[in-house]
Amino acid sequence: MKWVPVLAGLAVLAVAGCEQKAVLEGTRVEIVRVEGRRFEVRVGPTETPNEYRMLIVRATVVLNADPELETARAQEVAERVMKQTCKGRPFEEILSGVQADINYRTVFRCL
Repeated sequence: MKWVPVLAGLAVLAVAGCEQKAVLEGTRVEIVRVEGRRFEVRVGPTETPNEYRMLIVRATVVLNADPELETARAQEVAERVMKQTCKGRPFEEILSGVQADINYRTVFRCL
């Protein structure tokens, strides 16, 4: 009977681990940390000059995650990467949004 909570926890983690990760074709992963959470970041150019697409996937398993807080963390990661990609030049997000409460997608332009 002592093992029931442990086994239940392992079952939850096993099911969570089966969820398919989102990918962005033609990019490679960079790991970024915010507030103890790991995020996988993928950035790639679009067909428009100075325009990029980005996917941020939380790489840390979190039980009962607060969607608003996780979105804020992903947006912080996005801002860091946009500044880095644009090499200090101003930038603007053209489109952005959250998928499945953990994947943040954006298209941005360096000005």
